[in-house]
Amino acid sequence: MELNEWLYTTNYQTFEEWQNLVLDREEVYPALRIPYDEWLEKYIENINDVQHAEVKNLLRCLLEPLTRNQDTSDYAINKMMQRVADAKIRQRAEKMASSENIIRLSKGLDAWEGVTWILELLPIAPYNAVQALESYLYSQPNLPDDRIIGIEQCIEIIFAKFIHCENSIEKLLTLKSVEFEWFIEYLYDHMGYDTLWTKATRDGGKDIIARGKRPDGFEQVYVECKLYKTTRLTLQAVQAFSRVIDKNEVNRGVIFCTGYVSESLKKEDKRIQIWSYKDMHTLLNAHLGSDWIDDVNTIVGIQRRKYG
Repeated sequence: MELNEWLYTTNYQTFEEWQNLVLDREEVYPALRIPYDEWLEKYIENINDVQHAEVKNLLRCLLEPLTRNQDTSDYAINKMMQRVADAKIRQRAEKMASSENIIRLSKGLDAWEGVTWILELLPIAPYNAVQALESYLYSQPNLPDDRIIGIEQCIEIIFAKFIHCENSIEKLLTLKSVEFEWFIEYLYDHMGYDTLWTKATRDGGKDIIARGKRPDGFEQVYVECKLYKTTRLTLQAVQAFSRVIDKNEVNRGVIFCTGYVSESLKKEDKRIQIWSYKDMHTLLNAHLGSDWIDDVNTIVGIQRRKYG
């Protein structure tokens, strides 16, 4: 049985009926989460057929501010406890009153803030949207169960619609090698790294140097870009890059290859992450937005102006 299934309202029998009630703000329970796991699974399975705007409308409903009857009741009880004669009870009530949901209610606001602002990050920065939702869950340990489940469902939906969707490789294959390097450098910029593109005449076996801070210290990454149409990545190419990593004592290396990459080659050197296009498009979706394919020429133009 689903959580609190015995409380479910009876005014819907299908996902579509439930969704229409939620979108129309009709009385329905649950309203903060999709009622059944199988409905969520089917929705995600067919999500490529759903328009961006429709997906965002559903997410908006699941992420709006919330005040339950229990919240207003708890607030009233807390106010009463602050007025009793027992000093210990008053002290406990005052401590509880410092929680953000009680403070919001005291100001006439909803007990639980909404996070609909993350919709501004879709489809341009879906990974940032996911991180924001995960941070919200972490910062609110006393969230109602329905809201927790609903946010977790929103994360699944965002991954399915905006990160795991596939874009054709053809647009990338129209680029020149140097333009592909610029494009990948732009990606690292948007991932928060300080980057340096190295010209082919003096790259020393790397196309991009990316530097950034991590919780455990400073990181320097060498990036090699292989714009292949039919060529496969070779063992010799990976071993040569390994020697560059050794010589310069950098933290790790990354190879972006649009050609064929065998699974065994990906395990050749644990310090080197190899992104085939099969993997690469997910990274691009996450940090450049699911519509990055429409912006390839614009991004290359920005980089061309940058490098004259």
